[in-house]
Amino acid sequence: MIAIIINFIILFVTARLFVKLGWTVVNYKGDKVPYNIGLCVFISLFLLLVLKQSISLLALIYLATLWLTGFIDDCFGTKYPKGLKGHISLFIRKGKMSTGLLKLVGTIIISFIFATFIDDRTILEKIIIFLLLIMTPHVMNLFDTRPLRVWKVIFIHLFIFLPALFRLSVSTQVSVLLILSSFLYYEGTKRGMLGDNGATLLGGGISLGAIYHLSFFLQCILVLAYISIILITERISLTEWIESNPILSRIDRWGVS
Repeated sequence: MIAIIINFIILFVTARLFVKLGWTVVNYKGDKVPYNIGLCVFISLFLLLVLKQSISLLALIYLATLWLTGFIDDCFGTKYPKGLKGHISLFIRKGKMSTGLLKLVGTIIISFIFATFIDDRTILEKIIIFLLLIMTPHVMNLFDTRPLRVWKVIFIHLFIFLPALFRLSVSTQVSVLLILSSFLYYEGTKRGMLGDNGATLLGGGISLGAIYHLSFFLQCILVLAYISIILITERISLTEWIESNPILSRIDRWGVS
């Protein structure tokens, strides 16, 4: 109970601070919403992993890099260009480094370092690890265009993480559920949003979970799924595709007030 009260206080305080500083984004309904939930996720994830001593320094640097580059993109990024092609094309044609490209380059560098220095893995396993580290944050970012959509994608991932989740202590499970519920409530009621910083951070957390708790076969399945999603979204709008499907459209609206 204490965990959820503290988390609500942090959410409330950071939301007010972000609004005061102008760190807001106009959402799909035209309302200005602070992207403070990403920072709150980072604080919660940092405290949980550090206190449990269940994360390496390199993994922590990886997560911090994702959050920081995502936060820079939230603060200084523009609507255009869009997609990987757009950011790369802008750099090639005009020599301009967009915040989106900065995020991509930063993610690639820290992911390469992580994959290089991780122990007891074959070359092929390290290649898959590298792909997971760079693609999972990007895929989560692609879904971050409507409230709670990223969380629903993460919920789908949880099915393959069930054995690892059951190995957690009951107190840890309860703490995670309470903290998670506060994030879901805040985003579902449009009091805050993940932003690029939160979506990419959650993607990074999923990639680390896959690296340390999933078999090589399941890691490969995830990589193939992410490649498919990235290729599809370069051609069609993910939101338009979801809205054109009655079942997905209904799921997409669950929990959003």
